[in-house]
Amino acid sequence: MVSEASAVGDMGDLLFNIAHTRCKQSYERLFVQVAPRLLNFSRKQLRDESMALEVVQETMLKVWLKAHLYDETKGAAMTWIYSVARNVKFDLLRRTKHQQDWVQGDDLWPVLSEERESDRLPKEFEPIVKQELQELVNQLPPAQAEVVRMICLQGMSHLEAADALGVPLGTVKSRLRLALQKMKEALDD
Repeated sequence: MVSEASAVGDMGDLLFNIAHTRCKQSYERLFVQVAPRLLNFSRKQLRDESMALEVVQETMLKVWLKAHLYDETKGAAMTWIYSVARNVKFDLLRRTKHQQDWVQGDDLWPVLSEERESDRLPKEFEPIVKQELQELVNQLPPAQAEVVRMICLQGMSHLEAADALGVPLGTVKSRLRLALQKMKEALDD
């Protein structure tokens, strides 16, 4: 049975072999020692089995590719591997968050093809919603508020709003995007 101290020292040697000779046997030994620990760590952090497995896979790939970056004078091999895993986890979460914000045509198709319910919002709530939206629009900078009123409330196209305001089309689109982002943030709060 290998002691804990010799296993830790051994990990540094395995990383050295991977970095300098691309030793596959060293990588296999490191994988057998590290992957189960990383999987448990990732499961506790993410509480999602598929994401935990992806973190382990990406981490071990980065260990193979970046073993030369490990410096034993700055810390233990396992500490370095855990920091690689932490960075992989953050990258994965960032990527997942952005993918959740994406809307694809297939996501909209059933919504567009369904008949709309005319009374989704009870009539007694309409004045409250209109008042809240008006307050949000009034909190915007004047140029952004004007674009929101023209496009969202009056139904103008972007080009019609640009012509009416005498500004480039891109300016109208930027103002609208910024305004809608501010309104979304205000609603989220």
